[in-house]
Amino acid sequence: MKTLTATFILIASILSFAPSAFAQKDLPVDDASTAAFVELCKNPDDEQGRSFCFGFGEGVYQGYLANRRPDAKSTICFVNKSETRNEVLQKFLAWTKANPQFGKEKAAKALMRFFTDNYPCK
Repeated sequence: MKTLTATFILIASILSFAPSAFAQKDLPVDDASTAAFVELCKNPDDEQGRSFCFGFGEGVYQGYLANRRPDAKSTICFVNKSETRNEVLQKFLAWTKANPQFGKEKAAKALMRFFTDNYPCK
């Protein structure tokens, strides 16, 4: 655990010296809906938007892992380890198009629905 903490601190300190390398995308702070998230994520030429989408999706998944009881059975299993983040994002975009009823829902909640629907544990 000490090694993990030390590694995290080292990475955070290195990244703090290069803030211009990680320019932040202007995002609407008052709209955390799935529809707003999809708008941000769907343009493959928007590198900053896509980076935010990948990070947000990873954060939602990591939050799920961190908050799941250790003795609870997992409901999300990524079995295809060769699937890329972009492939997962494309599946999510197709899922949201097929499920417009979740457009006004918080993006994190919709992502969890998507993960459990598309990556169930057997």
